[in-house]
Amino acid sequence: MPKFYVESGPVRLVLDAPNAEQAAVMAFQWTCDKQAEIEAASPLDHLLEAEQRGWQVDDEVAVSEQGFGRWDGEVFQTLDVFEAWLRCPIPVI
Repeated sequence: MPKFYVESGPVRLVLDAPNAEQAAVMAFQWTCDKQAEIEAASPLDHLLEAEQRGWQVDDEVAVSEQGFGRWDGEVFQTLDVFEAWLRCPIPVI
């Protein structure tokens, strides 16, 4: 299985996945899992803590097989990644 370097905002992960889109979905799932660990009094507190810990993705998710900071890979809109995640939930990393 290919190895992908996934980055979005402060999130930087190296994941084994069948393709770039699935790697982006796995990274989204990772952020959801990490955010589920946050116990906050309000949704705003939750968002602020997720951002502070670096568990919040930006508007785009960049995926490359070559490494971080490379723009020879694919870039997905986070909304599209979210929709793919809804269609096909994947196992926890």
